[in-house]
Amino acid sequence: MEKRKEINDRLVKWIVNKVKTEYPDDVSLVLIYGSYINGTANSKSDVDCYYIPKTERGYDLAVDFIIEGVGYDIYPIPWERVERIADLHESMSPLVGDVQIIYYNSLKDVERFEAMQAKLQENLLNHEYVKEIAVRRCEETGKLCDGLNESHSLSQIRTTAGGIIMTLADAVAVYHHDYYHFGLKKQFEDLQNKIPNVPREIVDGYRNVIEAAMPSDVVKYTMKLLEDVYVHLGLAPALQEVWEAVEKKSKPEEKIVKGDKVDASWLAPFYEEVSSTFNKIYVCCETGNYILAFLSGVCLQRDLDDAREAGCLGYELLGNFHYKELDKFSERAREIESDLVRLIMENGGHIRKFDSFEQFEAAKL
Repeated sequence: MEKRKEINDRLVKWIVNKVKTEYPDDVSLVLIYGSYINGTANSKSDVDCYYIPKTERGYDLAVDFIIEGVGYDIYPIPWERVERIADLHESMSPLVGDVQIIYYNSLKDVERFEAMQAKLQENLLNHEYVKEIAVRRCEETGKLCDGLNESHSLSQIRTTAGGIIMTLADAVAVYHHDYYHFGLKKQFEDLQNKIPNVPREIVDGYRNVIEAAMPSDVVKYTMKLLEDVYVHLGLAPALQEVWEAVEKKSKPEEKIVKGDKVDASWLAPFYEEVSSTFNKIYVCCETGNYILAFLSGVCLQRDLDDAREAGCLGYELLGNFHYKELDKFSERAREIESDLVRLIMENGGHIRKFDSFEQFEAAKL
């Protein structure tokens, strides 16, 4: 734990120095969030960091890499997207409301960001506005329901169900003028204990979806949770449209097709980015946190499915999930990670992986 903290502390200084020396006029702000500043870090925790570009050249600062087995992703978010987050159009509120500025180009940039933080809080206090946003979240989940077709694999059904329950939970939080300050890491815990007036059936339904072992049960509990959230938010009349859409669904065609050629130049940075998600799964399985293990698995499965267009194999991860057998889930994740690395290396890809911080510095990324 101390070793990882030392690496992360040094990395934060490295980021600031790199911006000051190489991108002084190209970056408005550099911000960090997540476990590094909120007290939830573990021995596999990275530094969650994004920056707001000031010029087109500023986008070149973006980089992914791995230091002593932990992946890091320094990525850009333009001002326009920060404003969308402040307006609750994206469920990434901690990236505005729970951050620390480690570099700024000018005080005007700081003031502009602080204005967006104030706007986030103002929006959360507006009862009519949060209800409108919560309704939009529910509408998003309704559109996902066609992915709950039982002709899909268990992995595909769980990926869809996971996306639905996370979005529904976000809708409930927004409806109650709040958001998940610790992101997915404590979403269920906060839904259960910190978001006021949440009906017990919503909390139980969230857990039931994750614990369900059979495809039919995953579908059943997901649709029940959808119904309970709709009723809680006063959207019961809209349920009929959802049921009609579900009843009309037919056997879907596979949407994601494996690419004809392995694009290792794309898969290498992809792996550098998702390696932190693999680590989240390992840590959760070791500590028995099956809820976060499942949610992390959903995020990773989505990424792996998207990567098939670059020649990545059709890895099925979530089909191996069982909340009482996390060792098997962890083992499957390790098999996939190992095979993904093999695929990249055999096709000429280069993974930016360093055995020490000194080696990372010497690479001069």
